[in-house]
Amino acid sequence: MSSQKSQTKSGPTDLSAAVIDSLEFSRQGREISGVVAVAALDRLADVVVEPVGSLNCTLRGLPGEQRQDGKPGLELEVAGSMKFRCQRCLQVMDFPLRVVSRLLLLDPGEMLPDDVVEDDDEVAGDELDDEWDAIEASREQSVLALIEDEVLLALPIVPRHDVCEPPVAMKDEHEPSPFAVLAKLKQ
Repeated sequence: MSSQKSQTKSGPTDLSAAVIDSLEFSRQGREISGVVAVAALDRLADVVVEPVGSLNCTLRGLPGEQRQDGKPGLELEVAGSMKFRCQRCLQVMDFPLRVVSRLLLLDPGEMLPDDVVEDDDEVAGDELDDEWDAIEASREQSVLALIEDEVLLALPIVPRHDVCEPPVAMKDEHEPSPFAVLAKLKQ
């Protein structure tokens, strides 16, 4: 079951209202692509300086045969740019975002068995924490919630420029020092 706003002739599909049955979507190897407005990501409101622009997103179903354990999954790609405040110089900065996440789908209520998860986080021969994150499958999975979760996980803890611009002098550097007046009085 997949519902999404219809694609307009003037632009790509808005994924903010898309809902999928994650297991069926994955098992059928389906794919949807479109955009999500940065302003639609409510949990980013405190972090983003200007909620402008949109993120390009693609969600692909990965049938179980792509994994040794046969579990289906999802692959989510998100690309775009967001505006943050540099925590070093306090200027607005563009933050280029590129996220590729692979999500292992677990049946509702299913836990990763202790005998499958080893100290090095290997699950049936596949590295879970390096390539895959596990989520619970849902018959009504919000695509927007998936995108928002993965974007939040990809953000830097402290956004900052690699190299900040030097601060601009506020006053004219040739203005006389207030202590120069005192020096004249001393004479």
